[in-house]
Amino acid sequence: MKVLCAGIVPGGDVGFLFRAMRRLELFASLDDNQLYKVLTFAKSLEFDAGETVFKKGDPGETFYVIQTGRAKATVPGFLGLSKTVGTMGPGEFFGELALILKQPRAATVVCAQKTVCFALARYDLEKLMSGSPDIAAAVKAVVERRSSP
Repeated sequence: MKVLCAGIVPGGDVGFLFRAMRRLELFASLDDNQLYKVLTFAKSLEFDAGETVFKKGDPGETFYVIQTGRAKATVPGFLGLSKTVGTMGPGEFFGELALILKQPRAATVVCAQKTVCFALARYDLEKLMSGSPDIAAAVKAVVERRSSP
């Protein structure tokens, strides 16, 4: 993995990231200014083809939005063979449930080709929430809905 940049890069496709983040329940209720604050904490990461983003059981510390490339999620299957449970491409995201519910990863994600992702770490999300009570309230409401039986 290579870090390409941290935060929103001038001239980058901010609109792409805004649209992708709006589809996440976690950020759907935020207004544009609040969402922009969130995006200033995102990092742009590049993964090589075949590179593992995370493994099943790893701590859920970061979630990802794919800008370019493809990744696949697998779980152990019959006789130790991997079973693909999903494939993701540009504009799709993964890892958000483990992040907000503070649970281990439910699958292994491997890049099928060179892939660039925007990533938001739990540490950065918590730092953002500590300085923005309105964002903290929106995120906590989603966590409560997701974690209640």
